[in-house]
Amino acid sequence: MTDAVDITAWAASDVGRVRKHNEDAYLIDADLGLYVVCDGMGGFKKGEVASGLACSVVRESVAAGRRTLELHAKSRGPSTTAAVSALLQNAVQRACEEIYQASTALTGDGGRMGTTLDAVLLIGNHAFTAHVGDGRIYLVRDGECHQVTEDHSLIQQQIREGLITPEQARKAKNKNVITRALGVFPSVLVDLLHMEVTPGDALVLCSDGLHGYVGAPELVGPTAETTGGTDKLVGLANSRGGRDNITMMTLRASHAGAETPSAAGASHHIDGLRRCDLFSFCTYRELVQIAAICEHRKVAADTILFQEDDIGRECFILEEGTVEITRGGVTLVELEPPAYFGEMSFIDSPRRSATVRTTSDSTFLVLSRNDFLRLVRQDSALATKLMWRLLHHLSRMVRNTNARVLAGVTTLELDHLQDVD
Repeated sequence: MTDAVDITAWAASDVGRVRKHNEDAYLIDADLGLYVVCDGMGGFKKGEVASGLACSVVRESVAAGRRTLELHAKSRGPSTTAAVSALLQNAVQRACEEIYQASTALTGDGGRMGTTLDAVLLIGNHAFTAHVGDGRIYLVRDGECHQVTEDHSLIQQQIREGLITPEQARKAKNKNVITRALGVFPSVLVDLLHMEVTPGDALVLCSDGLHGYVGAPELVGPTAETTGGTDKLVGLANSRGGRDNITMMTLRASHAGAETPSAAGASHHIDGLRRCDLFSFCTYRELVQIAAICEHRKVAADTILFQEDDIGRECFILEEGTVEITRGGVTLVELEPPAYFGEMSFIDSPRRSATVRTTSDSTFLVLSRNDFLRLVRQDSALATKLMWRLLHHLSRMVRNTNARVLAGVTTLELDHLQDVD
């Protein structure tokens, strides 16, 4: 069963101070747990049609897959998670195709009509997101605001490739050039993410008309207010120029009923990953991805996690407690947080070279080989970071081994000289 949270949603949309028509659209469907913000493009009426069509088609497609949502709510697992992600992806693809067809019908083959899209689908405390374009989704948690989407824009692409700096990007003239949108082509590449939402978290969906004027840190205070801060922040964007349509939605999670909050929530897991050397170069968004596929496992003291010669298929990230690693009955090392072991299972499925036993009650994040490989196939940038850290770790192990071997050779040579004397 998924843990329940209550979601309160607020939204505000404004034409801004320059545009004559509002081509943004948003959808709130609490029954489905579906929330969408779209920013249409294509000029008079066409952008409005594209954004509105995207909202309605995504809603219709998700509603048709309600059975998938119910299965995930009853029994969350890798298969149901994959099914919900596929449902949301297919919904966005269907919207893209219908907008493309509508664009051709309305404007001819040379016409241009499209929309950005940011969607959140909530099932229990599990949030699935879909992102296309230069709108954004933020996660506000523990007094910090984290952007969990990456803009599909020419500017962001140039930053990623090292062609310009973020400071130069703020002054660039081509900020509005986007590299992905629904309806420009029959299909589109969709960025998907799923994460746990804990009470006190807020998710913010917005068009570039908001984030172009309001920085991420400025979202923290208003989104914690009883009104979700939407009217205040839209007004702030207007006061700073309002050159585009402005749309914002706040989703705030609270405890369902009188349940006691878990001591080890999503924030705790991400902090554990962030302290771990293997994941030290990951962004918050990437840590969210990793935490979402890890199993949280509590283990009593004096429990053997695995023994020498067992087949290795999991990596263990120690969150709390202590473990002892032995080989042939000899203690090699005792570990405490932050530490991890079993990472060789990411590369192949070797037999374990040692035995690991908990020496106190402990908690772990456990990442399986199959889930790791699935993740790196989906995100090439994350794959590069993790493989580089693994390579760095392995090279350090080889250097240490060589040093010990050389030290042993030197000792043997000295012993031999002493024998000769």
